[in-house]
Amino acid sequence: MNILLLTHSYPDINHKWRGVFIQEQVKALSIKHDIIVVYFKVDYSHFAPFSKYSFLKKQNGSVTEYEVTINKSFPIINQLKYLSNTYRFINNEILKQNKIDIIHSHLSYPAGFLGTIIQKRKKIPNILTEHTRIRKYFRSWIHKKCVLYTLKNATCIISVSNSLKEEISPFCHRAINVIHNIVDVDKFELVKSNPGSTLNIGFLGGMGNNNKGLDLLLKSASLLERKDFLLHIGGDGTLLDSYRKMAKELGIEANCKFYKGILRSDIALFYSGLDIFILPSRYETFGVVLIEAMACGIPVIATKCGGPQEIVIPSTGMLIEKDNPEELAKAISIMAENLGSYNKEAIRSYVKEKFGRSVIINQLSNLYQDVLIKKSNE
Repeated sequence: MNILLLTHSYPDINHKWRGVFIQEQVKALSIKHDIIVVYFKVDYSHFAPFSKYSFLKKQNGSVTEYEVTINKSFPIINQLKYLSNTYRFINNEILKQNKIDIIHSHLSYPAGFLGTIIQKRKKIPNILTEHTRIRKYFRSWIHKKCVLYTLKNATCIISVSNSLKEEISPFCHRAINVIHNIVDVDKFELVKSNPGSTLNIGFLGGMGNNNKGLDLLLKSASLLERKDFLLHIGGDGTLLDSYRKMAKELGIEANCKFYKGILRSDIALFYSGLDIFILPSRYETFGVVLIEAMACGIPVIATKCGGPQEIVIPSTGMLIEKDNPEELAKAISIMAENLGSYNKEAIRSYVKEKFGRSVIINQLSNLYQDVLIKKSNE
């Protein structure tokens, strides 16, 4: 069937990691469906309040991608221009030239809202996948109104985890499907056991704020009795320098290797040198890096902060309380002493069976079909 996917979060030349989990789902779905992606954004560096939208079109394998740019306008009407211009583009360049069976919007605002408006006007079902906390959208009363409208009127809602589903439910009081994020296991090689004396610990995450918990991991590393470890730290952001300074102050600077931003094409190589992967987040709706590390057969340690509870089981790693450096240090020590008890092939198989491409493709395709059958019976 023909799927129109809408999102404001998608990789581009300046943000190669943004929305990569959405792109991975698109690539998987394109095996079975014809996908058109409309990725839209505001260019805040270019003030042109009366300009029309501009767009770039490219073919990424079997996926047609449109990158739509709206120039910055006056503060009060900027969002209105953003929504109206994007709607015009979708209507003029996509809907008038293509037969669309399903709209699949990622994130409630603005994509979900636009998809629901199109659903009302064009009678095309809009399926919303939510990835983030709903309250994050409530930066103004109008944003809140738009999000609540979307949650109540979209044809169908998908949450990437049960914990996020529980957050969404009070705002819409309707059935919510849970379909997890996807991992292409074939992109990751099974990591061989490392008989060396150095323990290689990995972390990968954004550093724009402290949510990913790198500060906790650094404190935990400083508490370890063993000093023969190397902490591989991937990610970039405004707090990178403060984390470097923190590592120095804690006396573990020599044990830390900061990689800054890692290219998507190099991510498998990053995982390949690890014995343990750690995600000590304060909050996660899912945790894609966990399933990527596990696709390499690497045991993981994660905090009980939402999504990880649906990913990590005893045979694949350990779950600990969040904001507890002492418990994290203890978990690292226990896992390091028992690395041989983790079956790398079994970890990889578990991920493939629960989060692999064929599993998620089938779940989404079945949902698309159910929606279209219901529409035809109305």
